[in-house]
Amino acid sequence: MTVVLCLGVLVGYALVAFLTARSVFLRGRAAYLEGRTGSGGAHTVGAFERQERQQTEAVALCAGALWPAAVPLLLLRRAVAALVLARPAGPVRPAPGEVAERIEELERALRLGRHAAPPCSGPARMPARDGGRRTDEVPTTRRKS
Repeated sequence: MTVVLCLGVLVGYALVAFLTARSVFLRGRAAYLEGRTGSGGAHTVGAFERQERQQTEAVALCAGALWPAAVPLLLLRRAVAALVLARPAGPVRPAPGEVAERIEELERALRLGRHAAPPCSGPARMPARDGGRRTDEVPTTRRKS
């Protein structure tokens, strides 16, 4: 009787661990494919297989092995993210209009883009460093043999 009970507990633990790992893996994969991982826009399945699969599998394996702690965190993910990280759960990005205004402001300050000065005509000249006397020859420091 005790052996059957122990075996049932082990099978139950393994089943919940498998389901937790599978859930974490699918969430990680979906987040990468939708571009919610902070690495830019949406990605392809091939890019996931090349770049992120091993990392996502490792995280899923850890979450599955530690399912008594992982399951409550997965269920309360948004609340935990708000409390622990002190920020919203989703990515915080400025509005496109704000980004365009900031770019315009920086271009104006640095005189880039359409705010740039017109190009100079002719070759650029460097100011003389020899007290205003210009020479056509550049002095050399080579010894004559």
